[in-house]
Amino acid sequence: MSLQCFRRQMRCLRQEGVRTWCQRHIDIHLIQPAREMTRQQVIVSAGVGFWGGLFPVPPCTMPATLFCITMYSAGVPKMQRFSLPMASVAVIINELSLPADLAMMPCFIMLGQSAYRSITGEDLAPCSEILKNIQAKPVETLRHFSTSFGLGIAVWTLTTPLVLGKIRVFGALSRLC
Repeated sequence: MSLQCFRRQMRCLRQEGVRTWCQRHIDIHLIQPAREMTRQQVIVSAGVGFWGGLFPVPPCTMPATLFCITMYSAGVPKMQRFSLPMASVAVIINELSLPADLAMMPCFIMLGQSAYRSITGEDLAPCSEILKNIQAKPVETLRHFSTSFGLGIAVWTLTTPLVLGKIRVFGALSRLC
């Protein structure tokens, strides 16, 4: 941003007031572009937001979604990269997918147990025991079964490029319909 542009913005801010300037800025840079989003952009941003929202650790879904947005935008033409409205839709879908994330948590634990079994040949405690203990003593259970959770996170991370590839295909197919 040039110095002249910055001075012009500050002059406008003083003349209009902060609230009016913020409303106009949000309308120009967020609301209008969101209204102009194509069906492909909506499908892609909703898919990426939902996948990021399924990260196995519920409080950490926002960084996972931002990671997915970055991975999706890497190595594609500028027209297919995430814009601010697309990222906003992805973040909103991420927050709305919390119930699905909580429902999928045992699945990721089981995937982590399967990965542990295939690596070491040993079995961990059954998933039902983990779920029973997590309701009674969440912190102790997370410490005790951290290997299952960690491997569940690893499984999610390893499948992310495949899922993002499928989202890219669905986005391209939506353009054809």
